[in-house]
Amino acid sequence: MRLFLAIDLPEDLQDRITELYCPELEQVRWTASHQLHITLVFIGDQPHQHLEEIIETVSEISFEPFELRLQKIGYFKSGIIWLGIEESEPLKRLQKSLSHKIRGLGIELEQRKYTPHITLGRCKRLTSHVVSEVSHKGLGFTANIEVNAFQLKSSILKADGAEYQTEVEFLPD
Repeated sequence: MRLFLAIDLPEDLQDRITELYCPELEQVRWTASHQLHITLVFIGDQPHQHLEEIIETVSEISFEPFELRLQKIGYFKSGIIWLGIEESEPLKRLQKSLSHKIRGLGIELEQRKYTPHITLGRCKRLTSHVVSEVSHKGLGFTANIEVNAFQLKSSILKADGAEYQTEVEFLPD
């Protein structure tokens, strides 16, 4: 099963974020509102029998609720259009702790630098027109989110994109 740790977004914020979408840009596959999240650690494909060990290890992590500020539309060269997250020490600490615990189980994780974001959509070829339209729609957008839980999620890849399911939710101490 394909696993990742993430922070879910409240429904009212999901709705606000989808207002940034440009449905007229048919070359962009927009993320369904109920699937919007902030990935903390992508664990990848794991045998089903490792699930309990992962849950047990992650549940050892201690964290206090914290606030995040969402702002600024950005793009990865891979064609991902994202909403950025202002730098946050509590988020960095949580992400590093989770990565450390998961690596301690012998699971290899991506080596690239953690860039917290919310994936808004995917585009096979980012053109200046797509960038301009989405950037314009996102001008001035900001939102705050209170992080008082994170989830272990599984992902099933389908023809029209991934479908996510929450396996377990972790709460602060």
